[in-house]
Amino acid sequence: MPGGKAVIEIDHVSKRFGDFTAVHDAHFDIAEGEFFSMLGPSGCGKTTTLRMIAGFETPTSGAIRLEGTDVSRVPPNRRDVNTVFQQYALFPHMTVADNVAFGPRSRKVSKAETTKRVKELLEVVRLSDFAHRRPAQLSGGQQQRVALARALVNLPKALLLDEPLGALDLKLRHAMQFELKRIQREVGITFVYVTHDQEEALTMSDRIAVMSDGHVEQIGTPTEIYDVPGSVFVAGFIGQANLWPGTVTERTGGRATFTTFGGVALPATCRAGTVQAGQAGTLMVRPERVAVSTSEPHGEGARVPATMTDLTFQGPVVRLVLEAPDTSPIVAHIGHDVALPLLRPGDPVWATWAADAACVLPPAADNAALTNDDVVIDG
Repeated sequence: MPGGKAVIEIDHVSKRFGDFTAVHDAHFDIAEGEFFSMLGPSGCGKTTTLRMIAGFETPTSGAIRLEGTDVSRVPPNRRDVNTVFQQYALFPHMTVADNVAFGPRSRKVSKAETTKRVKELLEVVRLSDFAHRRPAQLSGGQQQRVALARALVNLPKALLLDEPLGALDLKLRHAMQFELKRIQREVGITFVYVTHDQEEALTMSDRIAVMSDGHVEQIGTPTEIYDVPGSVFVAGFIGQANLWPGTVTERTGGRATFTTFGGVALPATCRAGTVQAGQAGTLMVRPERVAVSTSEPHGEGARVPATMTDLTFQGPVVRLVLEAPDTSPIVAHIGHDVALPLLRPGDPVWATWAADAACVLPPAADNAALTNDDVVIDG
């Protein structure tokens, strides 16, 4: 956990609905002022965890603490947290200013203090000029910012956000990712954000908890999660990844030799306490780390002879699909700054990458768990 005291503590929390366990022994802290995301596919337990923090669900076992106080069985209205849902539920008959002022007025905050808070929050969300409009006169993004201001005006210890960008179109959703992060930095309140969108989590978060089937698979910064995933599931769910089964034939500290592609020995990195020499594992290389050339390269790193099978223009990159000697697919993302000759299916090429671009992961327990269509799996 980054520096700073824990605002929220999830202490070995499980949640069962009859025979179904939605959350299995979740155990982590969320720091003061942190933008913390819970990321995973539908049904992974992230929303249930958020609802337990908010007080809408009660843990079956374990404890949830807010600033050190156990609130596991405290009702939502007595917890110093607020929640923003996908549906903003603004009062249609009230102006923007009155919507934001609703919370302080309900708590009998003085008129002067309420006016001051509303003015400050509307400035933060950049809606000062819209204070006298009604929700129907606003765009979707503006309505969302009103909902944020209304949730923040009571100065909660944490703001909980349950996929609040899901109802917006793609371009507006991208713009609002940066707006949310800016607002969070300006107000300095802990944000706990639930999403199934990897880009949202990577763009906004200080740390991410990746969840699958009710389990927390890994917690780390976006860079840690992306560059050094802890499992095949995390590697496949965060971004796009080449994933090849094989065996660690040698290991010295964090360096390893990994044999795949029907006997090709490749240099790789290994996390402490993971796959040892002689054990099976999965080699992960991100597509943007793969270089492609028509002549055999020299020097250190991995070199694999391959055959071109497909080429697709995707705007910022060209996606190349190659076939290794054992027919395993290799995907490479090549930027426009790389000059490649005209390639056609069937052309012989070489795929290369640096040793530190390859990470050995424990073998996948169930390849079917990988739902990202862009993940490359052999076997």
